[in-house]
Amino acid sequence: MTADFRSDNVLGASPEILEAIARVSAGSMPSYGRDEVTARLRDRCRELFECDLDVFPVLTGTAGNALSIATLVSDDPGSGTHDSRHQSSIFCHAEAHIIHDELGAAEFYARGAKIEPVAGAAGKLDPADLERVLENASAARRLSGCLSIAQATEAGTVYRADQLAALGSVARHHGLGLHLDGARFANAVAAGGQSPADLSWRAGVDLLVLGGTKNGALGAEVVVVFRKEMSARFGALWHRGGHRVSKMRFLSAQLEAYLKDDLWLRNARHANAAAASIMNAIGNLPGVELAQPADANVIFVRFSDAVAQSLKSAGIQFFDWPLFGHDVYRLVAGFRTSQADIDALVTAVQGGSS
Repeated sequence: MTADFRSDNVLGASPEILEAIARVSAGSMPSYGRDEVTARLRDRCRELFECDLDVFPVLTGTAGNALSIATLVSDDPGSGTHDSRHQSSIFCHAEAHIIHDELGAAEFYARGAKIEPVAGAAGKLDPADLERVLENASAARRLSGCLSIAQATEAGTVYRADQLAALGSVARHHGLGLHLDGARFANAVAAGGQSPADLSWRAGVDLLVLGGTKNGALGAEVVVVFRKEMSARFGALWHRGGHRVSKMRFLSAQLEAYLKDDLWLRNARHANAAAASIMNAIGNLPGVELAQPADANVIFVRFSDAVAQSLKSAGIQFFDWPLFGHDVYRLVAGFRTSQADIDALVTAVQGGSS
């Protein structure tokens, strides 16, 4: 099998998670999230984030993001009312996953709210730049909607807690909710050494989509609702949108095992360390240039034609990334990336550098 660095979601599932699924398959349990496994998951998240909260497991990050954003921008999706006098906005980074990869899901579920991209270096939003954008927007219309942030970012960088809090403060000043796309939240926590609470609700986050699939789950994410007054609103969209799974225990079991004994952080630390090893091994080789800092497990690099061809000839799998430039490529390390994978990559790069 060739080394695969296309993404962390190309890998399989952690044994602990597969075992958890098998365990809950025995016997019967209440459906639609009324089971004891989902209750235990809720308790674990309350412990982990050090606050009261609600949890809603979903199958995909796209669903989690879209439903969370819709909750923040909709007037009352539970009753179906909608204020047609203005259009809500979804402010996010210009390179955000919700723009380039989710086919308008956020706008669809938010009933036509408009995504408004904001530029920022290294995948991050700057509070001063965001303030200027929101000031200009509020001068033209009544501002409503939300700010959506990815942590870790689509550029592989990580916000510190103080950086998130600054953005959250700007959002609140303008009456916007704050959504966190945490597909790689585990990698961000592992990279920065800051607590899950500091990187979420303490920084002003209202809803977090805590990812599992990219980091060892078979297929499960969980929306963490920190503002419990939004739980009924989110729950209505979750159910109406077809994401309230009947056999919820199979999602919750994955997530419970994921968060037990810090499996989520152990997996993320492995992925981050593998990425760091790759950067250290190839960063100074001829024909290689790191396109920007990599804080977690995603690397963006410029390869010469010779290096790129050497990798392809060796069967190394990776993606080109034209969003960042015609000669930019993305390498993603995962929870199961092995030293053999790294060695194969490095050998191929060296072959094209000589």
